[in-house]
Amino acid sequence: MSSHGSNKAIIFALSGNLLIAIIKYIVAFITGSAAMLAESIHSTADSFNQVLLLIGHKKAKKSPSEMHSFGYANEVFFWSLMVAVLLFFVGAAFSIYEGVHKLFHPEELSNVYWIFAVLICSIVIEAKSFQVAYTEFRKTTGLPFFKAIKASTQVSLIVVVLEDSAAMAGLVIVLISTMLAWLVNPVFDAIGSITVGVLLLAVSILLIAEVKNLIVGESMPRENRQCMRNVIHTYKQIGHINRMQTMVMGDSKYLVLLSVDINDNMKGSDIEDMIEQLKIKLKNEISEIGTIYIEVQDAARNRNV
Repeated sequence: MSSHGSNKAIIFALSGNLLIAIIKYIVAFITGSAAMLAESIHSTADSFNQVLLLIGHKKAKKSPSEMHSFGYANEVFFWSLMVAVLLFFVGAAFSIYEGVHKLFHPEELSNVYWIFAVLICSIVIEAKSFQVAYTEFRKTTGLPFFKAIKASTQVSLIVVVLEDSAAMAGLVIVLISTMLAWLVNPVFDAIGSITVGVLLLAVSILLIAEVKNLIVGESMPRENRQCMRNVIHTYKQIGHINRMQTMVMGDSKYLVLLSVDINDNMKGSDIEDMIEQLKIKLKNEISEIGTIYIEVQDAARNRNV
């Protein structure tokens, strides 16, 4: 998938989160709701998330240099990690702190109808943002949702989808806690804030784990590697695959390193033609392949070693 889909989801989420954050701050100030203030911080953090992701996408497009001959595609992973560590944790920490503070100093909510009004508006906006992000994300995979999150290298879309999922869940939590604080006891407002913080903490840990795997150098899925083997074995001149190594580079492309044995009766020009044909066929079969290097070895020589 091109970066266009990712940018579309990011920009849409940024616009939505900025609008929601402004509305939430106004209502949190009017009502004094801790849970709503926590949600305001959450929406602000989400807005910064999208800004950092857009920075990552821009930097990832820089041309290769002498010191970075493979380019800067992995910049996306760094900025996504910044999102997870700095913003999710900051949002989670503030939400939990505010909730604990209100737990010991509960206050009666005022103007609760404002809270319900902004929650309805926020749910509508977040639902649309989630729909856009989820639609773009599903274009990249047909796997079940959680398996798709684990398998996907579209880290920007993963961030946006998880953000919007957490936002939708957070809005439901705030709606329930506000209603209970209004009808039963103000302490439920604090409980709602703490719950939102715990939710953000869980999402940040999940995102950090996923980005860490990509930064370390996650391999191509097993199904794609088997597809590569099947394509290679269609060439009768290739006797054996000595080594196959793959590593994700950027949001959606893989670096592929292959070592193969060939029949010793092939001419140099025939070998070159076959290798180029093999590269083209592999890229046609697996669109995620970016750069591919193929090392050719003499099968007969290897048997004698």
